[in-house]
Amino acid sequence: MVSLKGMIIRCSSIIPEIREAVFKCLICGYYTDPVVVDRGKITEPSVCTKEDCKAKNTLSLAHNRCRFADKQIVRLQETPDEIPDGGTPHTVSLLMHDKLVDSGKPGDRVEVTGIYRAMSVRVGPTQRTVKSLFKARITYIDCLHLKKTDKSRMQTEDAMEVDEPSTKEDYVLPDNSVMVDKLKELSKEPHIYDRLTRSLAPNIWELDDVKKGLLCQLFGGNALKLATGANFRGDINILLVGDPGTSKSQLLQYIHKLSPRGIYTSGRGSSAVGLTAYVTKDPETGET
Repeated sequence: MVSLKGMIIRCSSIIPEIREAVFKCLICGYYTDPVVVDRGKITEPSVCTKEDCKAKNTLSLAHNRCRFADKQIVRLQETPDEIPDGGTPHTVSLLMHDKLVDSGKPGDRVEVTGIYRAMSVRVGPTQRTVKSLFKARITYIDCLHLKKTDKSRMQTEDAMEVDEPSTKEDYVLPDNSVMVDKLKELSKEPHIYDRLTRSLAPNIWELDDVKKGLLCQLFGGNALKLATGANFRGDINILLVGDPGTSKSQLLQYIHKLSPRGIYTSGRGSSAVGLTAYVTKDPETGET
């Protein structure tokens, strides 16, 4: 059993995994008792269990009577602040089952506890015989517990710490009406822009113009679409240039704590491998 920290970079769609299989006889139509799947293998009975039939090799899998469980494949990557300068971040696959499905989203920093396993490799695509040796790259972690680590940032409740309701009537959505009313009252104040500026990084004096620019970046702009068909994105990009010791990194770290999906990097890490976006095909799920 291992425990490691990282950031989720990819989540697959929910995959149904068979847990109990039921077979149907093609001659008499009799359904067998559920067969439990053992380590991914289904022991198919060769003879019909009905006493009046006892036909051999006439059983077929009845999908609508089998029991399935939710399964999800998640890719976990080292956090950018723990990668050495100029290094490449390492990734590992996680297998989520049942309650753990959709407990984390891409961009969440989590601490995972699970069992480190190796996946067997078949001799050929059409053969069931597996090799006696395991490849080092075909490994995964069977996740048992997932916990979101960075509590200083805006995060939702931990999915593992919330008890499941017994019925749908017991589940109550969180009431955010009080927070919405407070935000509406603040928006009516005439000096709300200056108030937000003073609230941003209050331990750093002055630099009001820089703070206003960072506030605009947090809120974002409006996307424009002209009559000619040209589109302008509402994203705002900011370049901070100044002498050493002018609190550039301190301001960015404060913004990083406010942004739930932000990634902070500085120095050589900004030019290292891992910050460039690219499109690839996942060999496990086939998704791009």
